Formats: sequence, structure tokens, C-alpha cells
Amino acid sequence: MAIAVIVGLAGAGCAVRSGPLEKAQAAWDHGDYVQAANIYEQFIKDRGSESSKEPVVVSARFRLANIYFYNLKQYDRALQHYIAIVEDAPGSQEVTDSRERIAECYVGLGKLKEAISEYEEISNRDRAGANSRRIRVSIADLYYDLNDLGQALAEYEKVVVNSGYDELAERAWLRIAGIHFLRDEFGDALFAYRTVAEKTTVAETRKQARFGMADCLERTFEYDLAVKVLEETETDSKTREYVAKRVAAIRQHQRERDFSNPPEIKLQH
Repeated sequence: MAIAVIVGLAGAGCAVRSGPLEKAQAAWDHGDYVQAANIYEQFIKDRGSESSKEPVVVSARFRLANIYFYNLKQYDRALQHYIAIVEDAPGSQEVTDSRERIAECYVGLGKLKEAISEYEEISNRDRAGANSRRIRVSIADLYYDLNDLGQALAEYEKVVVNSGYDELAERAWLRIAGIHFLRDEFGDALFAYRTVAEKTTVAETRKQARFGMADCLERTFEYDLAVKVLEETETDSKTREYVAKRVAAIRQHQRERDFSNPPEIKLQH
């Protein structure tokens, strides 16, 4: 999204090529983000509050907010300008991105519940839109970060229900698997890991999903199946030793649990 910072003002329908805006762009081009921000701040101030809906001002404010957000990491100041765009120019083309940046600013400020609220507002406005599942993943991630695993699970499941398998679904399925595993729901975790292993096109992701499957099978005492999954997983020089150690550990656990062949107990006299 950093590209939004350098989009020309002509795209906002602005026929004005003022000195301050050109100077601000030049400062940004040279990496002097503080100077660029100061020029934009002064430009907006000089135009006055009555001009807040003008495309040239909205565009300048959006660029200023992006500098605070992306370049200077001053999320509180970025937040003020994004909110101003949403409130003062609700019909502008910058509003959609500004709403999402508001949520991201809250994340940057550590205000995760406020971020969730903003994302939910975006979702309510665009329930069937192309970004609805991506927004839902963001909401789920925030609940996960808040350690509200039950709500996070519910949100991730909304991403995968009645949808094809894509990057968003893969991300959600992996989190679904991880949450079920943490909650000792190994059957559900196994299903999620298997879904990823069978459908992903990324070799590393497939490998990690199969390792997750083996962990689930071991936890449910399906030792032979766990070993089979590991031995049939494609490995490289980095993971071959790991697989060998995991197989050995699983076989050791299997022997320890083999009650039909208890170890000999020697009585001391």
C-alpha cells in the first residue's frame, strides 16, 4: 500500500500544480519524510477548514496520513488525518482505503479491540465485496492476538465456509488447525491440516501441514499412521534429520504405551 503515497494528484481530478505540493513530493522522493509531512501540514492549514472537501486537499491529507503511517510510524497522527478524510469527505475516492488504515493505525497503537470494531464496520459496509474475506481474516487474527481463541476460530471458519481454496483459505485453515491442536481437539486439527496438505501448492506449507498431521496422529495414539505420514513427506537436507528424530520419538512413545509387553520388573532382595 506504500505506493499510495506517491500517486500523483492528477488522479484526484486536480488541475492545480502548486509549489508546496511539488516541494512535498520532492522531499518524499529524497526520503525526507519529516519535511514532506511538514509541507503537507502547512498546505492543509493554509487552505483552511472550509476547503476540507476539496479533492486537492483530500488528496494531500491522504498522502500526509500515509507518510505518518508508512514512513514515520506515527500512528496517532496518521489516525487523525484518516478520520478527517472519512468525516469531512465521505464521498471521496480515498475513503475506502482511509477506513482500513484507521483499523491498521489502531493495531499499530496496540488498540486491538478498537481495530476489530473498525474492521467490523468495514465488513458491514461491504458484506459481499471482494475484500470481505480478507477483512474477516484480519478480524480473526486480532482475536487470536487477544488470545480469544474461541472467537478467533469462529471468525476463521467464516473465511473458509462456502469458499474455494485460496491464499486466504490456506491461512485460515492453518490457524484453525493450530487452535484445535492447542485445545486438544486433535480430530478437528487433523482434518484442517489434511485439508492444507492436500490442497496447497506450496511445498513448504504442505510439509508443515503433514508434520501437523503426524503430531495429531501421535496424540491420538495412531503411531503407525503418524510414522507413515512422516516417512511419506518430502524432505530436504534441513528436515531429514528432524523427521528421523520424530519417527524415533514416536516409536519410543509407542513402546512405552505397549501394555501387552510390560517391562520386566526385578525384585530387590
